[in-house]
Amino acid sequence: MLASSTLTIISGIGVIQSTLFSLLIALKKRQQQSDWILITWFLIFAIHLLLGIGHKIYPITFIDVFIMTISFLHGPFFFLYTKAITNGKIITIDFLHFLPFTVFFTFSLFVEDIHDVSWELLILFPKLASLIFYPIYILYHYHKRLRFFKSTIADDRILASFWIKTIAILFLISVGVSIIRLITELMVGVSYFEFLDVLRYVILVTVIGFYGLKYGTVYKPEIYIQTAEEKKYKYSPLKKDKISIAISHINQYFQENEEYLQSDFSLAVLSKALQIPKHHLSQIINSDMNTTFYDLVNSKRINRAISRIKEGDKLNLTLEGLGYECGFNSKSAFFHHFKKHTGKTPGQFKKEIGSN
Repeated sequence: MLASSTLTIISGIGVIQSTLFSLLIALKKRQQQSDWILITWFLIFAIHLLLGIGHKIYPITFIDVFIMTISFLHGPFFFLYTKAITNGKIITIDFLHFLPFTVFFTFSLFVEDIHDVSWELLILFPKLASLIFYPIYILYHYHKRLRFFKSTIADDRILASFWIKTIAILFLISVGVSIIRLITELMVGVSYFEFLDVLRYVILVTVIGFYGLKYGTVYKPEIYIQTAEEKKYKYSPLKKDKISIAISHINQYFQENEEYLQSDFSLAVLSKALQIPKHHLSQIINSDMNTTFYDLVNSKRINRAISRIKEGDKLNLTLEGLGYECGFNSKSAFFHHFKKHTGKTPGQFKKEIGSN
C-alpha cells in the first residue's frame, strides 16, 4: 500500500512538472518549431504518467497497450527536437521514426495476452534498442554541430547546446535502469521495481525541462550555408601576407567597433564588415589565430567587461546587467566565460579590484 502511494505521488509530480513546462513554453510570445515539438513531448510524458495512475484504478487494455509501447516515442521526439533547434529541416521522411511505435501499438491491440512473457520481451528489446540508438546517434552529431557552431556564432548558444549531451547521457542511463529492473524481476519474480520506470521518467522530465527552458527554447543558431560563389574559393590557399593583413584587420575591427557587443553578432557580420569570405575568415581565425570565432569574440567581450568593472563607481550596472551590455544573452553565460577567462567570477574580480 505504501509502495503504491509513493508511486502515485512520484507519478503525480511528473504529471505536474510536464504540464507546467508545456504551459511555460506555450506562453512564449513567439513559438518556434522546436517549441511545439518540446510541448508535445512534455504532454506525452504527462499523459503516460497520468494514465499510469488512472490505470491502477480502472484497468483498460487500450491504456495498458499505450503504456507498454509509449517508450518508442521518446527517441523520435528527442531526434526531432535536436534537429529543430540546430536549424535542421524536418522533412516528411523524418516521421518514419514513429513507425515502430505505430506498429507495436497496433499489433498489441490484437494480442490475446499482452502480458505474456514472450510478447513483453518482443516489445522490450526493440524499446531498449531505440533508447540506445537515438542518444548515441545524437551524441555523434552533437560533436560535429558544436565544432561547426564555434566557427560561425559568438553568443551563449554554444554553452546552451551542452544540454543535448546531458539528455542523451540520461537516456543511456535510463536504459541501464530498465535492464537492472528486468534482471531483478526475473530473479525475484515480482514487479516491486515498477517505481524505477516511473522515477526515470520523472527525472527525464525534470532534466529536459530545466535545460530545455533555460537553453533550448531560446536557442536559434545561425547556420551558415556556403554559396556557389564562395565554393570556388574553397580550395584556394591563402598567402601568408594576406593572412597577416587579415589578422591585422580583424584586431583593428575589434578595437574600433562595438558591434561585437551585440548578442546577435556573427561571423557573417564580421565577414561583411571586413569584406573577407566567411570560409576564409573562419580558416584564418581557427588555423592562424589558434582560436575559434566563438572564443575570440567572447574574450573581447570579457575584456570589455573587465574594463567596465575597473571603472569602479562609474559602473551604474549590476553584474548581470554588465553581462547583457557586453553581448551575453544570460547571466550564466557571462559568469561562465568570465571565470574561464580570469579564473574568478565577476563578483570576486570586482571585490578584488575594490580592495586594491
